[in-house]
Amino acid sequence: MTVDDAIEARQVVQAWQRIQAWLQEHAPASCAALLPGAEAGQIRAVQDAVRVPIPKALTMLWRTVGGSVLRGVFLGNYDLIPLDRVADFYRARMADHEDEEIGAAEERIPLWKPEWIPVFSNHRTSQAFVLYLDATGGLLYKWSRYGENNYGTDTEELDSLSSYLEEVADSLEYPAMATRDKPGLVDGVLVWQSGIEPGQKDQWEPVTG
Repeated sequence: MTVDDAIEARQVVQAWQRIQAWLQEHAPASCAALLPGAEAGQIRAVQDAVRVPIPKALTMLWRTVGGSVLRGVFLGNYDLIPLDRVADFYRARMADHEDEEIGAAEERIPLWKPEWIPVFSNHRTSQAFVLYLDATGGLLYKWSRYGENNYGTDTEELDSLSSYLEEVADSLEYPAMATRDKPGLVDGVLVWQSGIEPGQKDQWEPVTG
């Protein structure tokens, strides 16, 4: 592991600790929906499914929290995909899309690459919208099964895992400075403004600091 990898892993853990502390105090229902940190065997099972080495920063996050079962803990109302679903999703995408041809017969466009590791989803049952970590570059990207040509080619770059988590923590602790999305609460549940459902509009209370 390089020095940069070690720094990134430490930053991920520190950012998550800030997020968890905020949830414990302000959004107990969301905090209760967090899964305990993954055991070594669970991470090995994911590594066996994934065809590239998993970045240290991601394994450190999983050791700290094994997933979330309530939508809305992360920016964009994403949740952290539980580890068993990470492996299942990865296998399904590789099986569905590997070597599939799009357009010209001689042109192959991979719909899911081996180095893409699914991390966050904003729909925990269908997982139609995912943030994946590119293991080769260490950056998060968006993916959707409803992307261009309905083949999920939305690959907008976001940021590193640590910077994404740090922005979540900053937005919770200093909501007036939040730019990408605004945090709020509905009966002890963290709900970001972008994900307010019609029945929640009158209940949603913005976090003011």
